[in-house]
Amino acid sequence: MTEKDFVGMATCFICGEVKHLLLDKRIKKTLPRSACYDEEPCDKCKEVMKKGVFFIRVRDGETGQNPYRTGKIIGLKEEAVKRLVTNKKLLEDILKKRICYIEDKTFKILGLDKLE
Repeated sequence: MTEKDFVGMATCFICGEVKHLLLDKRIKKTLPRSACYDEEPCDKCKEVMKKGVFFIRVRDGETGQNPYRTGKIIGLKEEAVKRLVTNKKLLEDILKKRICYIEDKTFKILGLDKLE
């Protein structure tokens, strides 16, 4: 085994970019080269979340904590989100979490695919 076997990359759960390197010889014999270990966004995504909300496009019918993503992500300013989402409770939840998973068909209906 070489030293590289103990090196892994922690990625941002929003954009997938590398947040930091992991070094560990105690827990596992090898680390995955790239993996998401937590739901803490990277510094770049944190900056976007201060001003707006991430809409993450997911496959139609997907639900749950980690739905299958299509790879499309868009950041919208808070003002735009307030105009887009009319349901008060839903809007409150989205603005609180700063992340919204949105099905492919809804993404298209709202015209967000034209903003990519």
